Amino acid sequence: MNRRFKVAFIISNLSQGGAERQFFELVKNIDKNLFEVTLCLYAVNKGVFFEEIENISEINLVKKYLHNKNPILKISEALIFLYTYLKKNDFDLIHTSLFMNGALIRFVSPRKYKNKIVYNVRTSFNLYTRKLLLIERLLISKSYLITNSKKAYGDFVKFIPSKFKNRIDYIYNGFDTNKFNPDSKINNEKIIIGSVGRIHQLKNQLQILRVFKELISEKLELIIVGNDGGEKKIIDKFIIDNNLTEVAHIFSQQKNIEDYYRKFDIFILSSILEGCPNVLFEAMLSKCFCIISKNANSDDFVIDGKNGLVYDGTDTELKTKLEYAIAIKGTDKYEKIREEGYNYATNNFSMEKMVRSYEHLYFNLVNGNRIK
Repeated sequence: MNRRFKVAFIISNLSQGGAERQFFELVKNIDKNLFEVTLCLYAVNKGVFFEEIENISEINLVKKYLHNKNPILKISEALIFLYTYLKKNDFDLIHTSLFMNGALIRFVSPRKYKNKIVYNVRTSFNLYTRKLLLIERLLISKSYLITNSKKAYGDFVKFIPSKFKNRIDYIYNGFDTNKFNPDSKINNEKIIIGSVGRIHQLKNQLQILRVFKELISEKLELIIVGNDGGEKKIIDKFIIDNNLTEVAHIFSQQKNIEDYYRKFDIFILSSILEGCPNVLFEAMLSKCFCIISKNANSDDFVIDGKNGLVYDGTDTELKTKLEYAIAIKGTDKYEKIREEGYNYATNNFSMEKMVRSYEHLYFNLVNGNRIK
């Protein structure tokens, strides 16, 4: 190859969140010998959560501060900046993530970027409203859509007009197996039950608390880590009202989240809906014993009794599964399930596998090949 391909990664900001973390990891780990990488953050007013990105000399970092506070004026300012920036630069590809970024960038990009935009869908198809789906249907003609689960991929294929189906594919999320690993797993005096995720109705942490209350004993402790997504007051009140303050603890999202996974013996993902749940694979790589609701298990990531436990979404069955996990802790069965989960995550969700998949995609698109 005579030159490095120029790829612009464009997102409003690298704020705290699973989708932003995946975006950050891709930008950080892509082969800089093959790609000239630009990261454009077009709304950084609240600061960059993943501060490490500012110190990577191989990345051309562009930051735009939006000055308008009025939402309409703010979006207009962003659109003008994006159009001007993209018009004066010539990138081989643009990659963006999350719906608002995908909509704004595809809407405003100059004509020269038709068929040069990769847009990541980081959520379940079922979380899209009819209006948002119609926007996707309109914008797919100038871009490529990459989901992070087979289930979401299949749903979009059914919805998008047949002539654009070759513009859709899926690539699983990837994780740093050095950061999330079981080597320094903490041996606790108590059995630590953990959950990680934005404290929101969809994440359903209140269910974990309801079940935990029924099983409370001196040997159990519950830790929930996540920023407030609208449910924290309800969660806090439940803890106080049920006298759980000594055994149930809530922490805001942590930069050193891997240290919490190392404490957890049993990890619960109680979400009502998920696409490719980052926290599940982070927990598996940390050799947590994982319990997941069936509606969060979109691609059958967990096979019940093999690499974790799956419950039907009800309090009753979560209680049954949790009681079973507690009862077998320390046995060969418990260790085998943890090991199967670790091996599954390592083999299918490594950072290297995700990055190589995107690099292969970029080469195909720059060379005019279809993604399928």
